Amino acid sequence: MKIRSQPLYPRVRWLNRPMNSGAYRPWLLEKGSLTKRLKAHAKHFAVQPLLQDRCKPAVDEAYLLGLVQYQKDLHREVMLLDGHQALVFARSVLPVKSLHGDWQGLGRLGNQPLGAALFSNPRMARTPLQFRKIGQHHALYRRAASYLVQLPKALWARRSVFKLNSGREILVTEVFLPSVLDL
Repeated sequence: MKIRSQPLYPRVRWLNRPMNSGAYRPWLLEKGSLTKRLKAHAKHFAVQPLLQDRCKPAVDEAYLLGLVQYQKDLHREVMLLDGHQALVFARSVLPVKSLHGDWQGLGRLGNQPLGAALFSNPRMARTPLQFRKIGQHHALYRRAASYLVQLPKALWARRSVFKLNSGREILVTEVFLPSVLDL
């Protein structure tokens, strides 16, 4: 029997630092609540729910959360807006096993921001941010870009896992749209 020295699915192409991210860098490196920062800069901040359903996670999402890829968990996709201007596309994977206790209401947020709920819990910890410049071939790009009039060659994304000391975990991925730079 051969033993693998590397994980079966490593952090493929996600970076520890947002290399050459230019004007996006301050947004990408925000360690606090992105929702709070957007609210401080946007005149008419809003959350527009796009999808909330039980789905299979992508391979890299399942790996980060230690899930079986064919298992269906709650997926939530929202657009963070300033009025009608799309700023950030956010995708969350909420394993069913994590939606208990302190996080039991996270599956019913509607147009309320997930970030506000996560950062209000003092027992929440966050893994280091991971970054990636995603191109038109990437599923996240296609989901986020479907709300844009002009399509950029690439978009910057970041992700991290939020954890409670009870072992519950949630993956949050945020894709920054060009209009966020206007804030």
